[in-house]
Amino acid sequence: MVDQPTPRYFFKISVVGDKAVGKTALIDRYVNRKFEEDYISTMGVNITIKDITSDENYIQLMLWDIGGSEKWMNVRNMFYKGTNGIILVYDVTRPATFLNVTHYLQDMEETIQKKVPFILIGNKVDLEDIRKITTKNAEELMKTSNAVAYFETSAKTGDNVESAFQLIAEAVFNSLNPQGGEEKDFI
Repeated sequence: MVDQPTPRYFFKISVVGDKAVGKTALIDRYVNRKFEEDYISTMGVNITIKDITSDENYIQLMLWDIGGSEKWMNVRNMFYKGTNGIILVYDVTRPATFLNVTHYLQDMEETIQKKVPFILIGNKVDLEDIRKITTKNAEELMKTSNAVAYFETSAKTGDNVESAFQLIAEAVFNSLNPQGGEEKDFI
């Protein structure tokens, strides 16, 4: 058995969005390389750890799967504290989840009170026949909200899941270790 190196960096990544957009499924696909058809709502928060290597840097991602149900709205803000990066997820088949993205951004900006990188994910692209949100609309939101990137993913098939998590890890690393002293404009 090969020993895993001790991580040099520890990043808290908050994964947020409305209930049933696929936050837990995305994390499960990324960490365990599997997809569960059965949906179980996250109660408050679920924390999953994933060790990665990026450009020879050993990083431990603490993925905070924050419940999207309205009953967690009053405590959700305390889960945002200490966040280094954000993955904001909506369901491409449910327009209300896309419209709520701006509410999550506003909540996080008010709570975190520092600039952190975030990416926008449109999940469930495997359901193309019932898709409601266009790529163009999502890309416009990405630009106006200063997201680092926009990904269209499918937790079911695994499309773009690895790339999205890898990019947020790199964006957090770069924001904490700026090269050239350039200030980044995140939320």
